[in-house]
Amino acid sequence: MKKKIGIDAHAIGLKQGGNETYIKELIKEFTQIDNTEFEFFIFLTEGINIPDFLRNKKNFSIIKVSINPFLRFFINIPISTHLKKLNLLHTQYILPFFTYCPGLITVHDVSFLRYPELFPKNLYFKLKLLLPYNLKKAKKIITDSQFSKEEILKFYRIEEKKIEVIYCGVSEIFRKICNDKKEEILNKYGIRSSYILTVSNLQPRKNLKRLIKAYTSILKKKKDFPYNLVIVGKKSWLFSEIFEEIRNSNFSKKIILTGYVPENELVYLYNYAEIFVYPSLYEGFGLPVLESMACGTPVITSNRTSLPEIAGDAALFVDPENENEIEKAIIEIIENKKLKEELIKKGNERIKLFSWKETAKKTIETYKSILQNEK
Repeated sequence: MKKKIGIDAHAIGLKQGGNETYIKELIKEFTQIDNTEFEFFIFLTEGINIPDFLRNKKNFSIIKVSINPFLRFFINIPISTHLKKLNLLHTQYILPFFTYCPGLITVHDVSFLRYPELFPKNLYFKLKLLLPYNLKKAKKIITDSQFSKEEILKFYRIEEKKIEVIYCGVSEIFRKICNDKKEEILNKYGIRSSYILTVSNLQPRKNLKRLIKAYTSILKKKKDFPYNLVIVGKKSWLFSEIFEEIRNSNFSKKIILTGYVPENELVYLYNYAEIFVYPSLYEGFGLPVLESMACGTPVITSNRTSLPEIAGDAALFVDPENENEIEKAIIEIIENKKLKEELIKKGNERIKLFSWKETAKKTIETYKSILQNEK
């Protein structure tokens, strides 16, 4: 008899950045695995269209849940675990209090503990109060990097063997583009010149304020600097300082905020960028770093948290709290063609180490280990 696996995929279609990408790519790979052992029940948000990769798939059933987290976790999912007689439930960060089957959680990072001031109070207290219970309740914990594993162990009393490090992958959509839609895509987002790119939700942890300051400093020193700064991402929280910094820079016309960009267009923005800069203060993995490498664009990123582990020797590292270092790194890549080509080449090799197929395979192995112990 097939084991029934429930997966909370409510993030799909809600433009939630890394959390959405993770669960979407994981399920997409599950649909490609020739696995007769499992039947999957995918929880999607009401009103969201079923993605193409889930339509008419054998061994995959869709269950619609409320966008309201209280209804979703206290009513929709718990009832479904009972009615469908699920053997295992997989969620991100939070498990329902009442379920009729064991569960595991994916915890991408615990940045809220390192930088509580960078989070809305309601989100901070929600994670602060609920995560310890969920870490204890979960049969296994999946996290994205060795760094994140070490962070979880520092803050919580958990057996090390309970945590599985499973790297994320790089979506196949991110690649070097052959057919040229440059003019069409750039015109759509109001980009009129060469540009420096960053991709992240607008929130303080992504450190966009310092990137804007570094970019502004370059413009003050180099009056003929031809590059725009393009910031891709939707508003998340505590983003007013980012807009204030842009207004105060005296170069607001050269800073372009695109808002959310779908992957099928984002791939073009990565490809056409001169440099990709990701000066985040804290990351559990850092998907945009690999996405940029896959598109053949040189990367500048932070020298802390998981980013050196993920980027390896294929990026130029900076202290994210040092605006001068960010500024110098941008100028160095622009002026040093050899360095730029070397980073592109190394990036192309680096991405070969990360595969969503491998992520899915190792996640399936984790499911099996839990179910074997539950017999």
